[in-house]
Amino acid sequence: MASSDSIGPAPRLLPEDYLARALRADDPEGRRREAELGLALPAESIEADTRVLLLRQLYLAEMAERRYRKAAESAALMASVGPLADIAHHDRCRALQAAGDVQAALGAQRLAARNAPPRRRSFHYWSLATLQHFSGDIDGALKSLDKGLRHAQADRPLLVAHEAYVLLDAGEAVEDLQGIRTDLATAKCGQGYGQLVLGLIAHAIGDAPAARTHLRAFLRRNASADEVKQATLREELRRARLALAELESD
Repeated sequence: MASSDSIGPAPRLLPEDYLARALRADDPEGRRREAELGLALPAESIEADTRVLLLRQLYLAEMAERRYRKAAESAALMASVGPLADIAHHDRCRALQAAGDVQAALGAQRLAARNAPPRRRSFHYWSLATLQHFSGDIDGALKSLDKGLRHAQADRPLLVAHEAYVLLDAGEAVEDLQGIRTDLATAKCGQGYGQLVLGLIAHAIGDAPAARTHLRAFLRRNASADEVKQATLREELRRARLALAELESD
């Protein structure tokens, strides 16, 4: 039988160990605790990529706990590290938007677009356009969508359709609207958020059956969304429910 003297001290956990534990945590409190423990290690022991990922786990925990201002601070720290700065700025935008600070959120999303590698620029400009549209800046939204379309590839049908929705929402006519709808409906990006865009376009032009189909699909898809997604899709969910309520009352 081994003596107690042969049992050495427990191995010291590395930053990557705390990251793994945060990723496996069952609740926001556990995720935050493990991330904070990892970040409390000597700075020189934490690689930049690992620091960003630990901060993101902290951010996600704070978002789930509805501590949106704290989440925005964590995202700002992420951006200051270097790697994935565009994602960090976008995360900060989401936190500020959830906190109701639209102007600061717009500023953060502009930084996300400026810092994005080419393959993510269309996403960030589209995200900026969405926020601008919801805040009433139609011209700004259209300009951002135009910038996004310069980089769009697989997501092009979504950006084109979203541009059509913005124009319709502003009372403008849209050429080849049926073609735009078909392109999005048959594209991979037509699922998820694309269902919302298709539903709102259909609602705007009085196509009630299509509007009901797409809006219900969008709401079903997000019915069990976690707290973070619910917070960042608050306006989209509100618009979908409002449009559907109008359709159901007819």
